[in-house]
Amino acid sequence: MSITPRQFDQLSEMGISLWQSRALQNSQKNIHKNVEKRSPDNYQKQNKKSFTHLCKQKIFSDILLCLSITIAEVSVQSDHLNMGLFKWYFIDEEAKQSTDKIRTSEITTLIHCTDNKLISPSIDVVAQSASLKKQLWYTIAKHLLS
Repeated sequence: MSITPRQFDQLSEMGISLWQSRALQNSQKNIHKNVEKRSPDNYQKQNKKSFTHLCKQKIFSDILLCLSITIAEVSVQSDHLNMGLFKWYFIDEEAKQSTDKIRTSEITTLIHCTDNKLISPSIDVVAQSASLKKQLWYTIAKHLLS
């Protein structure tokens, strides 16, 4: 039986432990280790041109609206967007190509937020995948809106 991350969190908060496959846990740990090893060189370079392209994306506008942030409040840094309360880093396309070999369920773990640092594939990649959109919205709701 499969449960959602939300259901897992709720059951864990109630003190109900759940059985999980060790193989799944180990693969998730390995992915998180690979993500944590990323150097700043693995993030997409940001500039005014890339920000202009980003602002034309509907999903990006929806995210800003959800977070009550205007485009004027976003500042472009060399490798991330400073959104005020958090910094948003986009995984470089070359790094993304290496993740193409990973199953879709594992790619979603690439979207994460720690210490007010949101890391995700580029908006173009996220917009093309329903599972990545879902994971991005879940991560934003769990870590940035609460």
